[in-house]
Amino acid sequence: MTNTDILLEDLEDVLDDATSVPMSKKSLVDIEKIKTIIEDIRLNTPQETKQAKAIVDSRNTIIDEAKKEAADIIAEAQAQARELVARDQITQTAQAEAADIIAKAHEEGDTYIHNAQNQASEILGNATTQANDMVTSAQNKSREMLTAVNNYADDTLLAIDDSLYKALADVRRIRQGIMNKKNGQ
Repeated sequence: MTNTDILLEDLEDVLDDATSVPMSKKSLVDIEKIKTIIEDIRLNTPQETKQAKAIVDSRNTIIDEAKKEAADIIAEAQAQARELVARDQITQTAQAEAADIIAKAHEEGDTYIHNAQNQASEILGNATTQANDMVTSAQNKSREMLTAVNNYADDTLLAIDDSLYKALADVRRIRQGIMNKKNGQ
């Protein structure tokens, strides 16, 4: 309890102890006592006002410091939030780029596989065509050679047959001649 509060209670006590004037609403009080209490209140008020002002100033300083600290905390939190957002954006960007790279790699891989399959099919088709052409050519050559061999064999057999026929005819003639000579002798 402050001095002013005590002095105000003393003032109330003086007023409570006042004597009533009969037939009026007025009371008799000890003016000297009241003046002394008022003087003491005046003397104590500047000191208490100074204390209150110091408390208010201290409160304002504390509030200002708290506001500054809160602003610093908010600024730091915002900076951290921006950093986290930036990191998240960098991560998201990196993930998106990685997904694009993977998709492109799959696409290029599929294209390479498709092209390789087409080339393999084309090479296989060309090889099959060449092999078929070679087989056909070999079969044609084989037929030609077989035909040539058959023709040669036929010609040779005909020539041998002619030779044998002539030789047989000669042998018959000679034999006939020998028989004629033997009979005519």
